[in-house]
Parts: sequence; structure tokens; C-alpha cells
Amino acid sequence: MLRLIAHRDFPFYTPKGVIPVGGALRDLLLGRRPLDLDFAALDPQKAAEEAKGRYGGTLFPLDPERGHYRLVAGALTLDFTPLEGSPEEDLLRRDYRVNALLWLKGRVFGLPGAEEDLGKRLLVPVREENLYADHLRSLRGVRLSTTLGLGLPPETRRALARHARFLQENPSALPARERVREELAKLLLSKRAPFGLRLLERTGLLGVYLPELTHLVGLHQGGVHHLPAWEHTLSVLFHLLWLFPEAPLEARLAALYHDAGKPLTRRYDPEVGLYRFFGHAEVGAEMAKAALFWLCFPKEVVEKAAHLVRRHMDRPPEGTKALRRFYFKRRDLLPALPYLMAADRLAAKGVEAEAWPLLEAFREALKTPLPQEPLLSGEEVMALLGLRPGPLVGEALKALLEAQAEGSVASREEARRFLLYWRDGRTAQATPAPDHPG
Repeated sequence: MLRLIAHRDFPFYTPKGVIPVGGALRDLLLGRRPLDLDFAALDPQKAAEEAKGRYGGTLFPLDPERGHYRLVAGALTLDFTPLEGSPEEDLLRRDYRVNALLWLKGRVFGLPGAEEDLGKRLLVPVREENLYADHLRSLRGVRLSTTLGLGLPPETRRALARHARFLQENPSALPARERVREELAKLLLSKRAPFGLRLLERTGLLGVYLPELTHLVGLHQGGVHHLPAWEHTLSVLFHLLWLFPEAPLEARLAALYHDAGKPLTRRYDPEVGLYRFFGHAEVGAEMAKAALFWLCFPKEVVEKAAHLVRRHMDRPPEGTKALRRFYFKRRDLLPALPYLMAADRLAAKGVEAEAWPLLEAFREALKTPLPQEPLLSGEEVMALLGLRPGPLVGEALKALLEAQAEGSVASREEARRFLLYWRDGRTAQATPAPDHPG
């Protein structure tokens, strides 16, 4: 039996023959502005086309056989699905009680328990068997708990854990990787991402979707590390978001995978009585690439995340020129790289004090932005050095750009002098020494 929860206007256009349902109503009742709108419709395609006439955007079928359509209009995403049976029967098929809501004529209705869940900010399944109707729902539960700050009561956690065991035993039931990626990305982009990852571990869902990371759980490190590898990973992500709240997705993924190679490289060194992890950054970078490509993350995101993992153990040099040259060679990883390095130090014991000088040196060295292009064009370089088009022109431009980055060259005239000096140095190196009689 449906219960009246609130009198509330729905602040979006509603096509004829549709009922607003689900998460948008939840967000409105929680004081949030919804951007994802769900509608149950007698004719989903017709309703979606009518909404397109109002909002514009792009309309495409998600599952035309089942009558699922999506309209993306700017920041709004509108999903239209068939209304199957009565409104109450429709809500009984949904995932969690806080999502089992519908709007009719200025009033929000929900299932019994929904109002209490909203008031206490809890996430409770409508029925546990509903998790098995769409196997993404357990992962979505952890994501909703993370992004909305909803608690998971003990019985909810047990239900998610049972579903996780089912998925591990029945891998053919796993949801589409693209859908998994979207949920994981939303979780990681939350300011409470470390909490969400801990929930994934505690419910067993980490082993379902990110199994390579389960080997970090309980892994003793020693040395400067006072935390096991998984707790250290969560601490690095926490400190990264503290230092760099606007960190992009690739930086957060790099924090998650920065030590993924440690279980495979862990070796005990009896001479010092410690475990060593030589090469773990390179191994971890390859693991990150394989896992993230499998999850269908965009190529650019995967490549940057893997590159950050590979470079997170690099040690910045001292001196402004050397430091600018160091960061210039890694400019495609800025500003994430120094923040990841600092977060790694803050999550360890004995080297945490290094984090602040590292960040201060980075900011000081890059007060003057790194150059984006050489002061001279390729045609000017060829005319100056008497070169024809070819690889040597590219080498000259690269050398000039590096000299600009370290601050040795600041004007076009200095650029010409530098290139002449550079050419003479190459010529001297290429000229063989004369033979001398023995």
C-alpha cells in the first residue's frame, strides 16, 4: 500500500502519460537538485520524443525491446521505462526504498518504510530478491551510500555480501562492464571515495569488480609503512582528495592502483630485515592498464592513470632549474603527480614531513608557467641552422623547449643563440678525433 510522504512540486516538465519516479524524487526530498530523472510511461518512446521537443538534446534507445529510452539534454539525463502494472507494483520492483517513490499531482508517495529511511538517511532494499533482478544494484547501493551519505544497516550489508558471493560464484551474471565503470567512476569522484572503497571491501564487492586490489588487504609492508597495503591505499586516496579536492578521475584511479604491484614484487631482504618491492610501480602501472581497459574506461584516462602510477616513485631534484626540467618532462601528469607523491608520503610514517617541502617546491618552481610551444617555429629553425625538414628539426625544437622550461632561454634572440650553440655542440660530438701516431 502506498503512503503519502510529502506535498511537493516537481520542478521539471512532465510529458503526458508519465509518472516521475525514483532517485529524482529522493534527491528533492533530501534537499538536492536532481540531474538524473526517471519516468514510468504508458508509451516510453512517445514520452521521450515529447520531452525532446521541450528540452532538445539527444534521444537514443537503451533497450528498445523492453521500451527503455534515454534523453540527454545538457546536464539533464531523462530515462523513460514502461509502467508495468499498477504504480504500487512498479515501486515493488525497484531497488531501495528511498528510490521507490512516485509523484502524482503535487504529492510524493512511497512504500512503507521509505519515509523512515529518508528521515534516518538509510539504504534498505525493497526486497533482497530485487538485487538479483539487476545485478548492478548491489554496487549501486554502495555508490549511493557513498555519494549521498546514506548509512547501510547491518541487514543491508549482509544482503549486499550475499549478492557479492553470488556474483563471484556466477560470473556470467555480472552486469555490463560499461555500467560497472559508470558506478565506479561516480563513487571515485565523490569526496567520500575512500569510505566507498572500504564498503566495497567489507561487502565483498571489491573482489567482484576490482579483484586485483584484494591482494593488498592485510599485506604487511614494514619500513616507513605503518599501515597494511590496503589501508595505506585508502589513506593515500584520502590525503589526495584533502590536498587536491578537484583531482580528476585519472588521479584518483592512480591513487587506487599506485601500490597494486606490491603483492607481485614483495621480497624479504634478510640483510635489512625488511620487505622490498622493487619494480612495483612498473608492475602496478601495467595492472592498472589491464584492469581499467577491461572496465572500458576511456583510453586517455587509462593512459594517464597508468603513467601516474609508473612515475609516483620518482624523486624530484633540488634546484629550480632541475625541478622545472623534471616537471616539464612530466608535464602531461601535472598537477596531479606532485599531489599524488605528497599524499603517498602523508600516508606513510617517517617521510610524511617530506610532503610539504615537495608541494612548496613544486608551486615555487612553477610560479612561471611551463612553456607550451618553442619561441621559434620549425621554418625559423631550418633557416637559422640550414636544415632540411627531418628529425633533426624536431630535436632542435625539443631542445629549445626544454631550455625555455628550465629558464635558460626567455627571448627569441636567446633562442637563436641557444640553437647555434646547440648545433655547434652536436657538430663537435660528431667530429671524430684525429689519429695520432703511436
